[in-house]
Formats: sequence, C-alpha cells, structure tokens
Amino acid sequence: MLTIANGPIGMLSLDEPACPSPPRTWGEDPHEFAVGLVKKTVVGVSVPDIIYERDHVRGAFIEAARALAAQGCSAITSNCGYSVLYQKDVIEATRLPTVLSSLLLLPAVVAALPPDYQVGIICYDSTCLSDEHLKASWPQAQRSRLNIVGIEGTEAWSKSNSSDAVYEWPLFAKAIENCVEVLMRAERPTGAVIVECCAFGSFVPMIKARMGVPTCDIYDAAKLLLGDAASGIIKI
Repeated sequence: MLTIANGPIGMLSLDEPACPSPPRTWGEDPHEFAVGLVKKTVVGVSVPDIIYERDHVRGAFIEAARALAAQGCSAITSNCGYSVLYQKDVIEATRLPTVLSSLLLLPAVVAALPPDYQVGIICYDSTCLSDEHLKASWPQAQRSRLNIVGIEGTEAWSKSNSSDAVYEWPLFAKAIENCVEVLMRAERPTGAVIVECCAFGSFVPMIKARMGVPTCDIYDAAKLLLGDAASGIIKI
C-alpha cells in the first residue's frame, strides 16, 4: 500500500549551481507548497548525466529518494522530466506517491485526441528522449502520435548542458519560441502540448497563447496525479 501522509513534498534536484529563476519555475518558490517543500540534491547527477543516462544515475536517484522518505515527505517529485526513467525505482524504494515528470500525462492526453492529431512534446533535448523514457510514461507508446521538439543545438542548451550549468533565460525564451514555431508548421495538427523540462515552466503561458491548445507541465501532472498529497500546491 502506498503511504499517504501530511508531510512536505520531497523534490529530487539535479546537482548544479544555484541560479536565479523566473516565476513559475518548478521547485524554486517554496511558498507554492503549503505543505512544505524539502529539496534533496541527487549528488553527482547534472544535466548531461541524466539526459545521457549515465550508469550512476539510477542509484543516485534511489539513494536521494530514500533520504526524502526518511525526512517524512508525503510524496516525491523531481526537477527534471527525464527522471521519469526512474519513476518505478523511486516508488519501489520509498512506497510514496511519486510524480517525476509531466510525461506521465501522455496516455491521458493522447487518448483525449482524435487519431489524426499529435501531442507536441517540448523538451530539453529531443535526441535524448528515448523509447525507454516514453515507455516509462506510456507503456503503449506510439511515436507516430507524438511530435517531439527540443532546444538542442541552441546557445541556451550549450550553456546549460554542463555540470556547471548556466541558465540565461532570454536565450531559453528564444529557443522555446523556435520549438513552438516548429510545432505550428507541422504537417499534422497538434492537439495538445506537454512541456517536459521543469525549467520551462515560466514559458508555459506563452506556449499556450501561441499554440491555442491545452498545454501541460509538471505543475499539472503533480496536481492531478499526486491527489491529496499535492493539495498544497498553488497553481500559478
């Protein structure tokens, strides 16, 4: 049986330098969590470690998740959508409700759309969003129903894809706007968008306004899938 408690939300955070973040960046404003927020660094796991699925990442996530459970957290989340690959590992290790990625919304979003519509996924690096990531979110994953775009190759990506990551938000805005343009020019219509990267939260209103379709991110996934455990999260 899963544990349902009244403790804080536990967040597994990548090991990278602190950086000022814009509003609506997941986990950066503890006031968004009325039940409290406990952040735990996943030691030795930076952006390149997780997107390239390096061998030590799984064990580091499990160890950090167990530490959060030991601190009395009522549910577990993370600040990187690629950590969906470790969703089952974290649940098995902690027995706590766990939502590590907005990608967990994929089955419901795809099922809600006509078969000729695609779900757009805006992610950090589309070349690293593997079949394993998709199946961890959606066991019957069909890439034909998805249009996956990312910011790889941009200046924003180059500066942040490092253990000494630098986040220059105007560069991210430009890169994400380019992703939106790609989705809007797609041959098949986009019926909804899922934003994978937790660092893209402040750009969700822009994406939604430009695309004119439902746009979901980690805030939506946590509120929907954690239920009572996430009742303290304030939607911005």
